[in-house]
Amino acid sequence: MADSIDIASQNEEAFRQHVIANHRGEPLPLTGRCYNCGDPTEGNFCCKECGEDWEKRKYFENQKIKE
Repeated sequence: MADSIDIASQNEEAFRQHVIANHRGEPLPLTGRCYNCGDPTEGNFCCKECGEDWEKRKYFENQKIKE
């Protein structure tokens, strides 16, 4: 039986594969604000964590639509 660490690892790998498969290569337009938290930034995200959170949220939003 899989423990919680195995399940979390499987979910993370599934998410990673989804992002790779659905990556369009189209860059987000620069707005001067972080797409996740809204803080001022020179790029699209103020930090690595915000970029990851935004990708995860988009992934789960897409999953809700398909169900």
